[in-house]
Amino acid sequence: MHRVLILSLIVLSLLVPASSALYIKEPDFYTGIASAGVKDVTNGLYGDVIFATDYGISVYTEDGTWYSLNPRHPGETAYGWLTPLDAMVSAIALDAEGCLWIGYPKGLQFGDEAGYQVIDDPVLLKNRNINSITRWGDEMWVATGRAGLLRYHDGNWTWYKPFGPEGLECYTVLSMAVDAASDALVIGSEKDGIQVLKNNSGVISFESVTYRGEPLRGISEVRVNPFGGVYLFNRTTVLQRTPDGEVVPVLDSGSLSAFPVYINDIAATPDGMLLVASTNGIYGWDGMNVTLHITSGDGIRSNAVKKLFIDAAERCWFVVPGNVGYIPLPAGLASLDLSAVSTQTTPEVPVTTALPETPQETLAPEVTPGVTPGESQGALERVWASLGGRLGSVIGR
Repeated sequence: MHRVLILSLIVLSLLVPASSALYIKEPDFYTGIASAGVKDVTNGLYGDVIFATDYGISVYTEDGTWYSLNPRHPGETAYGWLTPLDAMVSAIALDAEGCLWIGYPKGLQFGDEAGYQVIDDPVLLKNRNINSITRWGDEMWVATGRAGLLRYHDGNWTWYKPFGPEGLECYTVLSMAVDAASDALVIGSEKDGIQVLKNNSGVISFESVTYRGEPLRGISEVRVNPFGGVYLFNRTTVLQRTPDGEVVPVLDSGSLSAFPVYINDIAATPDGMLLVASTNGIYGWDGMNVTLHITSGDGIRSNAVKKLFIDAAERCWFVVPGNVGYIPLPAGLASLDLSAVSTQTTPEVPVTTALPETPQETLAPEVTPGVTPGESQGALERVWASLGGRLGSVIGR
């Protein structure tokens, strides 16, 4: 089945521009992304994609070129002249005015009409380590260290301290996402489960998210569902909180593979497929079955996929050790028949709170039914040779 993917990608590369083909890039500060240590990603205003990395900020522009900035290499951007506070960038977002907000382990930086303002006062921030930044309407919400949440609105800052009167029952907020369908901010904490803040036009009151009558523990990551609601996940389980507040199971790691795999990230495509970054490649889940499986043999270089992000141009960016790239989503990835289709259906999903570390050497082997290990890679090399070395049209240099 890998041969089908390879041939499909080749056909696409011949019929459509190279930007629509599988693209992968090794880090290069001057001609590519600054580092494959990607911490956060956001869509820009101008068809660009902005990456927060452990070696600075990198921007992939609409015309397919890169530029990067860090404290040693400041520069002009579409969002003004910027001198980053630190090479390590932990969070990035745009506010309602299109200004860039940047989080670091030692402070916050954001743009306005006067340039870039620096906030590194521990009295204001409570903790200078910025975990996450999210825009909710015309407000910016900032998670700082073990100090709860800050809200910025009309030039004013408000602190919601852990276990304070507003009901924020956690110390460390790791992720946030806005459910536009119910106008709610959903918050994932390090150890204290998921909380939600409903329409913030009135009194601020955080509520714990429950699952089967109990507070939802052991889940810290939250991602947007473009069709309404949000996804909640950890390394073994994916759930969904619907716009009406119900939490329903989506899949567990056993739904993806008979081999042990762990979930690193998820991203929902515009046509409704849920892409899962795992320790054994990228899986596509259509709501009932695995309809897609992309591994290192398909050109993404490694099975250990750390992060996914779908940009405004409907490209799915992926991060693997030492490389960053994207897979185009024309007419839906499922149409490329990327791997064998599973016949498993959605199980009763348990929420596992004890998550073992998964050393790299214990990752599931790359086995596709009917294909021996190494066979698909050999087929790829033979196809490339038969095309006279037209690799550049299939995989970005």
